[in-house]
Amino acid sequence: MRHFSRVAGRTTPGFTLIELMIVVAIVGALAAIAIPAYQNYVARTKVSEGLTLAQPLRRAVAEYYAVNGRLPVVANNNWGNVLEELGMGNDSEAGAGSGRYVKRIWWNNNTNHPAIRIRYDGGLLDNELVFIEADFNGGTIRWNCTAPSSDGVPVRYLPASCR
Repeated sequence: MRHFSRVAGRTTPGFTLIELMIVVAIVGALAAIAIPAYQNYVARTKVSEGLTLAQPLRRAVAEYYAVNGRLPVVANNNWGNVLEELGMGNDSEAGAGSGRYVKRIWWNNNTNHPAIRIRYDGGLLDNELVFIEADFNGGTIRWNCTAPSSDGVPVRYLPASCR
């Protein structure tokens, strides 16, 4: 409801205090809903960055397996040596790659669970992990995206293909 008051001989429109308080309450309620939704969106975007940055390593593993019929064999399965054998970059900090929200990407040459591992950096995902596990049944590679139960990215931030 608009009220008019007289100021210096003329009538001016204005709002009552209660009307202003109602507007502030509505804006506060909308912010309470929007901020968590935005945080979820940002975290999902960060996870997507890691999955995208892992594509060259996925191709290198697939190519190595297609040519050699096996995974790389190196002393102690050191991830840096494995990356070199795959023809990938081998930075001691970033592994095969890093990004704005990704700290390190590397290949874990575990016989039972070979996987690309992605470690995130900062915010809600600081030091959290996502695995892109390789299944070599039938001579082809099937990639399965998961988050480990310990230090894994929370399920709510994973894309549908990783749940």
